[in-house]
Amino acid sequence: MTSLRPFRTLQGRFTLLLSLLILLMMGVLAYWNISRESRLMEEALLREGKALAESFAISCTNTLLYEEIGLVEEGGLLENFIADLMARKDLHIVYAILLDPNGKVIAHHSPVEVGSVYNDPITRFAMASWTTQIQNPSPELFDIATPLAISTKRWGTLKIGISTEPLKRELSKLIFRYVLYAGGLVMGLIGAIAFLFGLITKPLKSLSKEMDALTIREDLVLAPTVREDEVGVLQRSFYRMVRRIQEDEKERERMIENLHRTEKMVAIGKLATGMAHEINNPLGGLLNCLYHFKKGTVPRGKEREYLDLMEEGIRRIQRVVSNLLEYARNPKLEAAPTDLGSLIERSLALLDYPIRKGRIKIEKSLPEDGIVVEVDKDQMGQVLVNVFLNAIQAMPEGGILGVRAEVLAEEVHITISDTGKGISKEVLPRVFDPFFTTKGQEKGTGLGLWLSQGIVERHGGTIHLSSDLGKGSVVRIRLPLRSKTKEA
Repeated sequence: MTSLRPFRTLQGRFTLLLSLLILLMMGVLAYWNISRESRLMEEALLREGKALAESFAISCTNTLLYEEIGLVEEGGLLENFIADLMARKDLHIVYAILLDPNGKVIAHHSPVEVGSVYNDPITRFAMASWTTQIQNPSPELFDIATPLAISTKRWGTLKIGISTEPLKRELSKLIFRYVLYAGGLVMGLIGAIAFLFGLITKPLKSLSKEMDALTIREDLVLAPTVREDEVGVLQRSFYRMVRRIQEDEKERERMIENLHRTEKMVAIGKLATGMAHEINNPLGGLLNCLYHFKKGTVPRGKEREYLDLMEEGIRRIQRVVSNLLEYARNPKLEAAPTDLGSLIERSLALLDYPIRKGRIKIEKSLPEDGIVVEVDKDQMGQVLVNVFLNAIQAMPEGGILGVRAEVLAEEVHITISDTGKGISKEVLPRVFDPFFTTKGQEKGTGLGLWLSQGIVERHGGTIHLSSDLGKGSVVRIRLPLRSKTKEA
């Protein structure tokens, strides 16, 4: 049997890998425990410091109150309180200070500081607060300040500084103990793992020796075995993994459904906003004209002009409502095999007058053998008319309207281009929003592309518009050859 280096064997590799994992886990666990213990010790220190400060603040407040009303004379009582604080052994107190409301020291553990005025940010913050404040001006110190006050009457502030050195010493001892215990535990676990893997791989080594010793003349008898080992565990783990994946997939579908619902709500919000804007504008004009008719202030000879304006406003509202009702009805698609070339020709024929009037040149590129696609010819014709009309209106001085169709990977690609004025990059992302138009209110409602997008998507396709300002626009429509209608 071939001899292998220790860390090239399965036993060696698994032992090394598990040893590293144990070291990592022990490190993480030790870090978490040390952080937790550090936090608990710090909280205990601050809790004790806060209780000490507030209890001494009561004594100091009473002394200042009795002195103010003449029951006692201060006579060093405050200094005694400060001295008692500094003499405590349970907390490592660095300083103890009594300040009046203006920041002037009235008692201090160092008498030379009496009369000084403190105006540092830590002190200002403490004096501005009416509750006990704990601040950490440096890693070595906690500043605990509590007001000397009764109700709205304040005599000053008590500040004590507690050193973190005892806390750090305890933490260092804790870290040393953890390292010592964890090191011993890790070494013991590594030894145990090596021993266990030796037992596990021993049958494999025995089998390998038997296979090496086997000669061609000897018969190999295989005893039937039932697998009740790690392979069975792996199978069960795989099934559990599949179930988890199925559950995750269901959750993903629920999330997608919620996302679609949210998108619909956003679309409804945009629609409502646009509709209000589109209807309010002509309504305002109507009310203005009616007001002048009612007051009799219509200029002489302008009556017909005012009536025409009112009629135009009403017709504009009618167009907006009509388009919205058409989209809201969302008629069922009646997809049937349709010759795309004939559909394009029929749509262009409907626009023959604006094409001739606008001096538009048509350039078509359609396959000679034709393209048959399953669509609702009426609704898809509406899409083509909308896109053609937008292209024509974008070329008031004439131009070229290009139409190309081809079949790629079970899809029909329809490309409609114009040489018009184009659309700016700032406006381009909004072209499919309801009620958005670049043509002015007199030429459109801003619903054409929005309606067209809905029709194309219900056919299972996509519509995209790209444009360069001053160079023209290109609309690309992709449709599946076979119907993939989506009912809304």
